[in-house]
Amino acid sequence: MKKILLLLPLLLLIFFVPKVRSATVEEKQKQIEELEKKVSELKNQVKTLSGQIVYYDSQIALNQLKINQTEDLISSISSKIEILENRLQRRANILQQQIVITYKQGPIDPFRLILSSKDFSQFISRLKYTQIVQATNRQLLYDTQVIQSQYGQQKELIEQSKVKLQIQKTSLAALKTEKENLLIQSKNSEVVYQRQLDQAQLELAAIQTALASAIREGPVKKGDPIGLVGNSGYPDCSTGKHLHFEVRVNDLWLSAENYLKPITDKWGLRIGSGSWDWPLTGEIQITQRYGKTPYSYRYLYSGGIHTGIDMISSIDIIRAPADGTLYTSLQKCGSSNLKVKYIDHGNNLKTFYLHVQ
Repeated sequence: MKKILLLLPLLLLIFFVPKVRSATVEEKQKQIEELEKKVSELKNQVKTLSGQIVYYDSQIALNQLKINQTEDLISSISSKIEILENRLQRRANILQQQIVITYKQGPIDPFRLILSSKDFSQFISRLKYTQIVQATNRQLLYDTQVIQSQYGQQKELIEQSKVKLQIQKTSLAALKTEKENLLIQSKNSEVVYQRQLDQAQLELAAIQTALASAIREGPVKKGDPIGLVGNSGYPDCSTGKHLHFEVRVNDLWLSAENYLKPITDKWGLRIGSGSWDWPLTGEIQITQRYGKTPYSYRYLYSGGIHTGIDMISSIDIIRAPADGTLYTSLQKCGSSNLKVKYIDHGNNLKTFYLHVQ
């Protein structure tokens, strides 16, 4: 009985998990929200090289803050896990001692309690005490299960946070690379940068005009030749001989890579995930993919996304990837003439072919 009395304080011990200082967390969250607002505002104001650099610097600072926030969270969770492990160990020790004591005592027999008690009052006291011990044991088991559950949740949360941290670090590295690339490609010159922006806008205008005034050539079948790879638009809207191929649905750009069959290009790039044949055959070389690329910062109208795939090949013949109606247009692009072809495949799906001979 004395052993049980000595254990009761341990059974009723209350553990606590220290909290991260809320003011620090709130301050960092406020900084993140302010930077997110600034980045959002800058995104619509980027019209100069210096503005683009400020935009990148703000994004980099924002990502660094988020990384710090995630690292703080991981540190906090690690501390909680350590405390929960200690709590589980202590409770395991208490349970072990209780099991030993309960085993030595054997099952509670009310008749034995009556016989071993001096009077009825002592019997009631012993009975109540036994009931308290039993209730405490049940509570101890329940609390242990709760801690085990919390432990599992924290372990899962820390793994998720580590994955999130790796994504954030990858994003930060990409932003730093994009900024460095911007300075290299623009030669850190406002004049060069503005020329690149103008070229992108001229190319967009030529495509939009082609949609409104192109000449209908007639129906084409999958695999039919529709033109030759060229360099039309040079020097204002082309940097060299290549085919720019893009896909639009409802006049919105979609990744052409999702429509074209998987291939491995000349340099070992694995690209494509669809079912269409490529518009070029032979030994294809991809010079610029869809999406974020080293050169796509100039396409402000698309949010810095290259809207198609640039490619060259050992064979210059361009072929229709699917059935449709072919249209041709020759548009001014600065001081140059840019030849654009597109195929209307129906259901608001169109494919575009730029810099055609």
